[in-house]
Amino acid sequence: MTSLVTGKIPFEALLWDVDGTLIDTTALIVGALDATYVQFTGRSLPNNELRALIGIPLDKQMRVFGEPETFGTTAELMAEALIRHYERRREQERPIAEAIEALIHCKRQGIKTALVTSKSDEELANTLPRLGISAYCDAIISANLVAPDYKPSPRPVQLALEKLGVTNPASAIFIGDSIYDVQSGKAAGTLTAAVLWGAATEATLREQNPDFVIANPEDLLGDLQSIKAAA
Repeated sequence: MTSLVTGKIPFEALLWDVDGTLIDTTALIVGALDATYVQFTGRSLPNNELRALIGIPLDKQMRVFGEPETFGTTAELMAEALIRHYERRREQERPIAEAIEALIHCKRQGIKTALVTSKSDEELANTLPRLGISAYCDAIISANLVAPDYKPSPRPVQLALEKLGVTNPASAIFIGDSIYDVQSGKAAGTLTAAVLWGAATEATLREQNPDFVIANPEDLLGDLQSIKAAA
């Protein structure tokens, strides 16, 4: 574990996004989206537009080109195909070791911990065992639990706080790599930290005015320890 784990983390709760924050799945998701769109619609998108879709739930991703019925299929069938494409290449998942260590360290300090993700229950059932963090999470908020009020709606963050028993949103911070994470956290009243190792560009994230920007995974613990003093 990094040498930064010396001070206390001054938060009642930490909320974590998954894709792009705890695990590098950008290339894997982009490839799975592209393969699915080509398979069912015969169409594709530029790489930067595919990257911009990361962070929204499967149901919406499957409707980028319009209602699936237009192409003689359903969102459910497309989502199943995307998950198959993803799982066939799951060895491309790259857990962010420093981020996972930070989550575990903070939980061991007694900080309430939740995942707030746009992944579906089925996607989480595949990915979470490979991350090995379920035992350190007090709550896991999937897309299924909040449909249709996905991020950037405040509902996913609000539900996480409810499940954690946190009554003051400002005592929590939402850590994520997408504009939807920042927007959802702000709307719910938490502090927000945008991390720069995910799919979104730094400029795109800074446009959302997150409370904090964390450049590197190895900076996570040190930055979290100092945030309240600087806030």
